[in-house]
Amino acid sequence: MPVVCGKRLAVKEMAIAEETTQYEPFEATVVSVIIRDFIHLTERLSAASLTDLMSDYYEKVCFQVAQQKGVLTSISNYSMVVTFSAVEGEDAHARRALRCALAIAMIAYQTRFWIRQAFPEQGLDKFGVGIGIHSGELIFARFGLLPHVQHVASGHAVSVASLLAVKSKELDWNVVCSEQSLEAAGRGVQTRRRALIGAEWLQHPLRVAEAVVVRDSGEDIIETGDEILDTTLALDHGSRSGRHPAFDPARYAASGAEQAVPTIPGYRCLRPIGRGGMSRVYLVERLRDGAHLALKFADGSVSEDSEVLYRFVEEYGLLEQVHHPNVLQIYDQGVTDDVLFIVMEYLPGGTLKQHIGNAGMAPERAWSVLREMVCALVEVHRMGIIHRDIKPENILLRSDGTAVLGDFGVARRIYRAQRHEQMEYIVGTPYFMSPEQALGETEDESTDIYSMGAVFYNMLTGEKPYRGETLEMIVYQHLHAPVPKLPSCYRHLQFFLDRMMAKDKEQRYSATALLNLLGELSLTA
Repeated sequence: MPVVCGKRLAVKEMAIAEETTQYEPFEATVVSVIIRDFIHLTERLSAASLTDLMSDYYEKVCFQVAQQKGVLTSISNYSMVVTFSAVEGEDAHARRALRCALAIAMIAYQTRFWIRQAFPEQGLDKFGVGIGIHSGELIFARFGLLPHVQHVASGHAVSVASLLAVKSKELDWNVVCSEQSLEAAGRGVQTRRRALIGAEWLQHPLRVAEAVVVRDSGEDIIETGDEILDTTLALDHGSRSGRHPAFDPARYAASGAEQAVPTIPGYRCLRPIGRGGMSRVYLVERLRDGAHLALKFADGSVSEDSEVLYRFVEEYGLLEQVHHPNVLQIYDQGVTDDVLFIVMEYLPGGTLKQHIGNAGMAPERAWSVLREMVCALVEVHRMGIIHRDIKPENILLRSDGTAVLGDFGVARRIYRAQRHEQMEYIVGTPYFMSPEQALGETEDESTDIYSMGAVFYNMLTGEKPYRGETLEMIVYQHLHAPVPKLPSCYRHLQFFLDRMMAKDKEQRYSATALLNLLGELSLTA
């Protein structure tokens, strides 16, 4: 079966392999990834649907590989091998490999929920991956004749990593990491369970651990398992020793989600600070330095195949890629048996909604917030992301007053919104949604510009741009009513608002054009 990740991506990765081809042995860490029970997908999906699904999966995975300076050396529909060697100025290759592996595990969660939503009638088994990690000596070699030359990593480490990926299903772990790679990764790697893995061609059983989190701090490795599972003999006899239940939100809900506070090693929960339809947020103290951060975790009452849990994982995948002073910063993430969580910066300044109130804000402050949010949108849109739910509640303030764009729970990559719009329904907040959102049509960057215009009007006046007693009345005005008029003191800004909130999205500014215009305009007449 041919590789489905696309010609453009394959050529790009081949170029990377070409640059890093070596014929002398070198130390590296290998990440082997297999898609479990892939045959079920091939039996129940059309070739077009399978190609679409796997292209999406591999595009996200290869982005993470590039982020961690890895080299994709082997790929098929259901497996891949990535190598990480020393890179000047970067973390140890084993540490970067672990980060990449955990990110791939998160992408697998995303893909699983997408499959359930897109193909509810197919009865597909859970989409999951098994990941093996091992460090050792490698060599790159070329195989084949031009122009069909393949660059392949060879060595004992590749064989061991592949073995661990296969054994991951029997252990029921996502990421199986050899002790050798753990030591090479350094401090700050959290593990949960340990095991011994054997094979006929191994001289000695291999000690491995289930990797859960890689922290940026220099904390010692945390071991949370109570025993070491000797699977060397048991697995040879077909036993499923070491099998443990995977993440089960329903089981978590049964234990009393309202009262239960998740235990995340390295953090101490102080108090709840927020709750939405898909998650809860706690103020936590990071034990190593006492820093106050926000810990957000998926609501345990949500079933595993629900859209809201999918959004939670999607939010991490998007936020993790955006690094901008006006976008919420992510510090940590992980998955345990009880919870899937994100640790992010804590913003004590509250939400923009709290500062607007009923009277609006000082015009200078509103202008400053608008400029900071447009700066954020320039970067977000450059990354190919649309937020889709810009509103005062989702604009947060740091203690120094800096505005920060947060809550990417309904954000999507632009290509996904366009390719999978049959999955969409009306998302966004009625007071600030764009006409195309109200109609359930394809969204793009201009959707965020419209919503930002509505927020700007709210900041200056203290009023919503459109009001009504029912959702239908508000939506109708977004579709047909003229752009609301600003007070006479801001009349010179009306043309500016008219372009931001134009019914025809082709008439709206881009974020970049808007930022340039903000530099030319004056708030006062």
